[in-house]
Amino acid sequence: MKLGNCLVGFMVTSTVFLTSENPIQAAVTAGGSFPEAQVMRIVGGEKVPVARQGKVTMVNLWATWCEACKVEIAEMEKALLPVKGKDGSKPDLMFVSLDKEPEKAREWFRKNTKATEAMMDNLYSDPSFELAEKLEADSFPMTVVIGKDGKILHVERGFKEGAEGSAQVRKVAELMEGAL
Repeated sequence: MKLGNCLVGFMVTSTVFLTSENPIQAAVTAGGSFPEAQVMRIVGGEKVPVARQGKVTMVNLWATWCEACKVEIAEMEKALLPVKGKDGSKPDLMFVSLDKEPEKAREWFRKNTKATEAMMDNLYSDPSFELAEKLEADSFPMTVVIGKDGKILHVERGFKEGAEGSAQVRKVAELMEGAL
């Protein structure tokens, strides 16, 4: 069965006030600055910043209820874990689960990833959708590549199984490698 975009309609329950202190932001696009945000590391439970100055970062919003997300993670595991720069530096990989219960994401990674320990080190949680809201996520999975300067290099919404999806993941790997 061919998996299409894992589109999810969700209601945002927070109120937006139209003031100069809280302007409505345009959708996140390449070239813009990545919004300040933190997510929880599933192993250890500490909150960490998503983008760090001087680091290339890939953020992937996914959930166990999104079939396309799970297929994409398998592709990403193969293509992204080996990525490194000419100097040996590696990007930060952040697989950010939107599951309300972070334990579901942990259990899915344990059962379904081959490099389980390495993948678990890159597993984060955003059960309240704070990051998803800041990124104006309108489909899942959603992948954002952030450069060392905090600028967004690439945004990918959705995933299609097969050659097209593999090409998407290769593009992300190449962008990160070039940015290192």
